[in-house]
Amino acid sequence: MTTTPARGPAAARAAAETDRQVRRLYRLAYRVHSIGNTLADPDATAGTVARATARIPRALSAAKRLLALPGVADHDETPYALGFVHAAERRLTDPATRLLTVANAARAAAARAAADGDDLRVVVFRDIEERSRHLVGAARGEPVSGRRGWTRQDRTASDTLQRQAAQWGLTAGTDGRPPGPAGPGHPPVPARLAREAADRAATRARCAPGIRCERPACPAYGALWVEHGGRRWFVCARCLPAENADLRARGFRPDAKPVPGGVPEGARFSVRLYNAAGRGARAVECGTAQEAQFIAETERPFNNTGYEISVRYASRPSARP
Repeated sequence: MTTTPARGPAAARAAAETDRQVRRLYRLAYRVHSIGNTLADPDATAGTVARATARIPRALSAAKRLLALPGVADHDETPYALGFVHAAERRLTDPATRLLTVANAARAAAARAAADGDDLRVVVFRDIEERSRHLVGAARGEPVSGRRGWTRQDRTASDTLQRQAAQWGLTAGTDGRPPGPAGPGHPPVPARLAREAADRAATRARCAPGIRCERPACPAYGALWVEHGGRRWFVCARCLPAENADLRARGFRPDAKPVPGGVPEGARFSVRLYNAAGRGARAVECGTAQEAQFIAETERPFNNTGYEISVRYASRPSARP
């Protein structure tokens, strides 16, 4: 009889402690669920994937420690919390997560290939990245279309993509380069990608003289850097009289002329790529006129991409002094 009064408060304290640990499990479950959801984002970067794949296992270990505490595993609310934990755990082995890894490896490899001037690898790696991210989005599902999860064709496409990524050296532990030179030794390439790579190489050769004339109907490259009234732009020598005629027709003095000394030594170029049919723009810095024109003609971040090329001195912008 003397111990009965003590057993009541002890049981209450034990129950309160169990509830506290279950609340900890809930907080952990919500956090790991949020982290797992980042692996369903088609645009997840390599850093995002790396953080998620590192944090989820740590959260799972913490959940196991909480479940080992007295009363937590048997609590009525625990199964609901564990549903979030298990969902995040499944994300780690989900094919979509592997495709995100492939997509980010392909993006990095395409950047290296672009720096090397290897048009074939740029085209192949960008194609792998685009198709991988598309499948990740399909796995998540789009509420508008009512589609949820992968079809049988999507699963086949995922397997094919992962095999192709392995062939081109995009799997873990590689440097993102093909097993052989971008010639007879590279893996088989679909005809459409070979044509796209050839078109890209032709564009590179076309841009070799430099910036294209900004007159819409003029196909000439290697245009002059001209100025008028504080504004500077690119016009070829053949179109300069027509440019001045247009200035006269609009009521301005027709005295556009080449910038004295031309483009300064060591100047860089800024290519502004903008959405001609909506919002959005980004700028790319280039070291040469040839590179700037090539970027302007090959990069398409928007469906209706327009571009502007300006000259930047080594220390300050100079396109519009």
